[in-house]
Amino acid sequence: MPLIRTKDAWRRWIWPALAFVLLATGLAAAYPVPASIPFRWEFQFEPGDLRLYVDDDSGQSYWYLTYKVTNRTGRDRIWAPKFTLYTDAGEILESGKSVPTQITNDIVELLRNQFIETQNEVIGDLLEGPENARDGLVVWPARVLNVNELSVFVAGISGETTRVRNPMTPNEQVILYKTLQRDYLIPGDALARGTAPVDMVQQRWIFR
Repeated sequence: MPLIRTKDAWRRWIWPALAFVLLATGLAAAYPVPASIPFRWEFQFEPGDLRLYVDDDSGQSYWYLTYKVTNRTGRDRIWAPKFTLYTDAGEILESGKSVPTQITNDIVELLRNQFIETQNEVIGDLLEGPENARDGLVVWPARVLNVNELSVFVAGISGETTRVRNPMTPNEQVILYKTLQRDYLIPGDALARGTAPVDMVQQRWIFR
């Protein structure tokens, strides 16, 4: 049963990591979860496939994700997302960091989508209405390819937040943001799969 083994693997690496973060900030008790029915503004976010890109010149590899975001909230808003990639090799990667501009441009050309925008280009006004939807591209360096599980965290989609008290400093409150978590599984060799999409096994909302 591969899925059961996958869940067990997730428990071995992601939960200890999250527990460390919670303990470090004093938030381990009564950790909140987002509302089952949204009560704050929320963009329509449609992620594309997560894929691997290998640069022919340098031989370096990069993970990339495309998406479409639509503002149906009833008013114009700002789109300033934050994409973070976790791997079971212990990596925590912020999108765009250590990604050469030429690599991003090469992937844009590969996609052949005249509307696609890079991470820096897409930040700004997101006008209300489906006719103003924007297509975006996110890229991370793939330094370690011997990985089987990845998670992508997307913040900025929702206006829902919560405040929790930090027991380590009783007078301090920490703001957590509703974040989309997408978990992926790579069976076998990532390089051998080429540009085939990585399998998404779970998606959920969390506070982070």
